[in-house]
Parts: sequence; C-alpha cells; structure tokens
Amino acid sequence: MKAHVADPSETEKLIRAFASFRSETVKKDCYWTAGGGMEHTKQLKVRIREESAVDDSAGQTVVTYKRKEFAGNVEVNDEKEFTVDNRADFEALLGDLGFAPAISKEKQTKTFDWTAVDGTAVGIELSVVGALGWFIEIEILADSPDSAKIAHARDLVRSTLTRCGIPESAIETRFYTDMLAELTQPR
Repeated sequence: MKAHVADPSETEKLIRAFASFRSETVKKDCYWTAGGGMEHTKQLKVRIREESAVDDSAGQTVVTYKRKEFAGNVEVNDEKEFTVDNRADFEALLGDLGFAPAISKEKQTKTFDWTAVDGTAVGIELSVVGALGWFIEIEILADSPDSAKIAHARDLVRSTLTRCGIPESAIETRFYTDMLAELTQPR
C-alpha cells in the first residue's frame, strides 16, 4: 500500500519509534512496454532499476515484472525479479522483442523493518518520488498467500499505516507510472 505523506519529518519520527532503519537508497527506474506507451494499466511492463546507496555510486541493476491487482485499495502483486550484469545487452533483447522505454522515475528512499507481534515482517519505505512528492509504502512479502493470509496482511498494512500517522484518506491507488504519465500529458 502506498499513501501520500504531508509531513515527511514527522512521519519518519513516528516510524523510527517502532521500526529499525535499514538503508537509504536511490532507485532509478525505466519502464519498458511493448510499443513504448503507457496508455493501458494492464499492459505488459518491464522495469529496469539501478539501485544504489545514497552515499555510494556502486549498486545493482534489477529487472522486475509484476502481475498487479488490487484487493480493495491494497495492491497485491505477483512479482518476478532478477539482476542483470549487462544492462545494455538486456535492453537490446527488450528492443528486439518489440519493447521500448516508456517512462522513467527516480525515488530516494529510506527503508525500515518492523516485525509485528505475530512475527510478520513488515517493510516500510519513506520516499520522495520526483515531481510526485513524498510517499510511504508498506509491504508484506508472502510466498503463495491464500485469501486468509492476504486479508491478514491487508489488516496489518492498514494498522501500520495508522501507526505511522497517515490517514486512510491519503492512500493512493494509482501506480506511480500512471501518475507520472498524467503529469506529462498535454491538457
């Protein structure tokens, strides 16, 4: 789940009161689509991410493909991810398959970890996303979740959001790519 953050300093203070700081990174993403457009949310997209620590230029290139859906206003993803050693060669493959770069974004992120009372690991990211502003993302990873696990995760994500001082009215259900595409469309 992601939500808009009105006061990043206050939100960070609330997060640090119960979660452990893990890292601060810069994530530079380029989304590739068949045909290069972002018109269809359901369109097949491949993300190439250059991720590095804020204080270090060394990093890794991670490729992600997601099958996205929403359960209410909680995003549920089936995510496939792997690293590549040669980005240029991978991009050449995507081009040969008919994909083209469609949109890019940069996100500076502070990542925190928290373990709920029941032992569930919860990831919390506080990020500034280019022209879109500040967001919080709360994530629970699960292998082969059933409907009960998804419902439990949804409740835990919501309660974590509240603990971070973010009202449910701040929840954002649009994807970053859709919001960025809206910014670049002529009015």
